[in-house]
Amino acid sequence: MNKLFLTKAVLFDMDGVLLDSEPLWDEAVKDALAIYGVDYDELHRKYELSLTGVRIDQVANLYCQLVPEKNMHSETLVNKIIDLVIEKVSATKPIFAGVEEALMLCRELGLKVGLASSSPMRVIDAVTDCLNLTHYFDVRVSAEKLAYGKPNPDVYLLAAQKLGESPFNCLTIEDSIPGMIATKAAQMKSIVIPAAHERTLPQWCLADYQFKSLLELSRAHLK
Repeated sequence: MNKLFLTKAVLFDMDGVLLDSEPLWDEAVKDALAIYGVDYDELHRKYELSLTGVRIDQVANLYCQLVPEKNMHSETLVNKIIDLVIEKVSATKPIFAGVEEALMLCRELGLKVGLASSSPMRVIDAVTDCLNLTHYFDVRVSAEKLAYGKPNPDVYLLAAQKLGESPFNCLTIEDSIPGMIATKAAQMKSIVIPAAHERTLPQWCLADYQFKSLLELSRAHLK
């Protein structure tokens, strides 16, 4: 086997991979917009919005632009959404089946383990602490302060740099198409775990492996 492409590090996305937090983000955004009298569902129907994988600061900026008459302040909206997400995650702890088993398998194989997320660092810290997962990760990286989030590869390239590994030796685990595109743009190997309603989308053909859950991860996938 060509050692150039051996997996030496595994980089996990957070939302949608480690925990079932996407619905909680939606709830938090709905609750935060409601404070300003904005109907989330009506706004999304009107503009046919699809914001999966988009950084929360970019999402908030868009909402502020779409309803300028509400005089929402983007930074205030972001902070409120983050507070609500942390509150909801802490209350429900929606960790996915197979997460700890996957992290332990990576450790058993002597692989470096990183987390690379579009979520703000404050959310990453709160979530990994709440779920007692922090100790599994050698690095945790947010795209929060980068020029671009996913599908730009920068967050994955930064995580690889912090781990001291070549992108060729990194494998990512993602649930979104923007995350998978970021992986491939970074020249990394890709495992995807799409939501049930998205599993048949043709775009997933770019990934090296497609799972229904992390319970499917085995030693063979981590070579």
